[in-house]
Amino acid sequence: MSQRERSGDRPDSPPDTAADSAFLDSIEFLTGRDPNLGSFLLVVGMVTCVFIALFQFTLPPPVSHLLTAGVIFVTVLSAVFGSILDGLGYFERIAASAPPEAVDRRPAARPWVPEAGRSAPLPPLINFDAELRAYADMYDGTLPSEFDAFVSDYLRLKTNTQNRATIASDLRADLNPIGTLFEDGSEGDRIYEDISDRLFRYISSRSDHLTLERVTFYDGDGNEADVRALQSQLAHVELGVTNEGEAAEVEATVTLQDADDAPIISRTCDVGLVRPGATKPVDVDIFVPSDAERASTTVRITGSGRAVAGA
Repeated sequence: MSQRERSGDRPDSPPDTAADSAFLDSIEFLTGRDPNLGSFLLVVGMVTCVFIALFQFTLPPPVSHLLTAGVIFVTVLSAVFGSILDGLGYFERIAASAPPEAVDRRPAARPWVPEAGRSAPLPPLINFDAELRAYADMYDGTLPSEFDAFVSDYLRLKTNTQNRATIASDLRADLNPIGTLFEDGSEGDRIYEDISDRLFRYISSRSDHLTLERVTFYDGDGNEADVRALQSQLAHVELGVTNEGEAAEVEATVTLQDADDAPIISRTCDVGLVRPGATKPVDVDIFVPSDAERASTTVRITGSGRAVAGA
């Protein structure tokens, strides 16, 4: 008889092994799912203590003594039963057949994300995380080498709050090789131009980081009104200042002008500290002269001497 024939006559598993497996599976209702010897003996001990206490404190002797002896006898049998199961490899078999823990398949950290605890918040104007994610998606998660210098300096920008203007200048230079990767008008080119413009705004002037939200005039009854309708009255002005740059102390100035755009009267109010990405509401009262035709509003960083024209 050939070796192939002899091996073909062998059953897939020995009969005694199959019988043991069937027996061990049949007692799962006693031990519960995924047990181990320690937990089994702990449960037996806890049940023993409960019944002994129950019999000793609720029943008179000698009945309590007889029942306590019975409980101890059952406990010993249970311990022997557990030892036999352990000898048969029952507890190890359950552990070995347990499904492996789910593998953490979260994507690795992006290369532009600093180590935990090292990052300092970036103002919205120079926060390019979304743009870098978009670029990474274009290249299936792996940025080409043209991005290496930009990512390296961007990490410096995230972990340094002292000389960010200098680092931003380096970032703008790092954009040059990235710009060569994309055709004019493509999505990559649009993102490239947006990053370049925002870096230029950040480098050029701190006041350019400020934006005026809607400027509204109200009459004495709280109704929204045009400047000309408020002539010779005290008007209430509400506006908002948004800061896309670093935290700064800001002041706002409302100027009323005549028909020739010549300033007539102005009112300056202290906005206070506006944090990165925040919009701070401001309100001020101003008397509207009879010859006022229109209004303009400017905001500036205190002491910078440069204003941003508003509404």
